[in-house]
Amino acid sequence: MVYLDEIDIKILRENFDEEMIQQMDEENIDRILDYLEKNDIDYAKDLLISSLDLFLLPAENFIKQFEKLKKELGDDFAEKLGEDSSLIEIMYQD
Repeated sequence: MVYLDEIDIKILRENFDEEMIQQMDEENIDRILDYLEKNDIDYAKDLLISSLDLFLLPAENFIKQFEKLKKELGDDFAEKLGEDSSLIEIMYQD
């Protein structure tokens, strides 16, 4: 279950418009967060707050794109992404 505190919500509102925030589907986001947790991404909530648009993708699409990211970054993808969250942008590439 997604738990966002007041600070998280404030950051979301600073980074994204209300229309995008209203599109959040808790069940879908929970599936994505579970997947990220299984991939040792312990900063998944930070990714959610900074890259909400990716979390609006259907979970299957997110997972497909994240698998591409993992392949691109290699075995230490979790550490690389943790050190440079801008690498998440690889998921936007087709």
